[in-house]
Amino acid sequence: MPDSLPAADNVGTIQLLREICSRDAAVRVLPTGTLTKGHEGKALAPLGTMKKAGVVAVTDTTSGVQNNEIMRRALEYAAMFDLVVLDHCQDSSMTEGGQMHEGAWSLRLGLRGLPRAAEEVVVSSDCLLAELTKARIHLQHLSSGGSADIVRRAKAKQLAVTAEVSALHLLLTDAALAHYGTSLKTNPPLREEADRLALIAALVDGTIDAICSDHSPCTATEKDCEFDLAPFGAATLETAFAAAHTALVAGGHADLPLLIARLTHGPAKALGLSAGTLKAGALADLVLLDPKAAWTPAAADLLSKSGNNPLIGRALTGRVRATFVGGRQVFGT
Repeated sequence: MPDSLPAADNVGTIQLLREICSRDAAVRVLPTGTLTKGHEGKALAPLGTMKKAGVVAVTDTTSGVQNNEIMRRALEYAAMFDLVVLDHCQDSSMTEGGQMHEGAWSLRLGLRGLPRAAEEVVVSSDCLLAELTKARIHLQHLSSGGSADIVRRAKAKQLAVTAEVSALHLLLTDAALAHYGTSLKTNPPLREEADRLALIAALVDGTIDAICSDHSPCTATEKDCEFDLAPFGAATLETAFAAAHTALVAGGHADLPLLIARLTHGPAKALGLSAGTLKAGALADLVLLDPKAAWTPAAADLLSKSGNNPLIGRALTGRVRATFVGGRQVFGT
């Protein structure tokens, strides 16, 4: 994601990121660029030159573009260069000061809520703008069952709209925040059981194309404070497969092939990448999975420098045993 300092909104920053990643990264790192300069939602970034520099998509990350006219022009501009626009769907005018999903649990805990409508109104406008501009748009980490219904209608009209859901939102609900656990303070927030089940159904029927990790690491120190002062985010990359497997396969909602499809060629297709398959001649980027493994993540087991994985201490099924990039093993024993 391009929300770095400085923001990835110019060719120089993109080239620097690619150089660092080619030198140091153990896996393939695909950079995205901002949709607007400084992801401030005011002036469009130079999308064409960033595409030439190697970005695979453009997005204003969690800032989102809050002005529909700017979003329309950005989509038209991105379409000129065949760039997919990723959007964090949230109307910030409806979420200022919000801490968790607006519902019974936010009322019980005395925390200001983030309503479903704040997401759904942007999902709706994005789909309308996709129809108007004919641009490709990918809706990030949906959390509301209503959002899934809107995407389903957009796909019935054959609009160029794709969507994803995080593994954490498939597994947990806002009830998990009953004890003010800041590690589960995420944006978008965990919502209700009806939303969780609706998102699972949308994933199974193909309305939602991909499962994402929504990996947003924070340090344990940053999270060790009052709930309303803690930053949003969770370090979920290392447990994404296990969380999704526990929710979908162990939960009896889907089989393993469907889960793998939504984690591999689903996101690759959404981004227009030639990846995520085992066909002859494809890049040998593989993971070795143990779907029968039952385990409980512990802080000592995880490699992330962040200490805010919310699934530490929670029983999960399914585990990644090894990772191969270009046929070379980079993780596992």
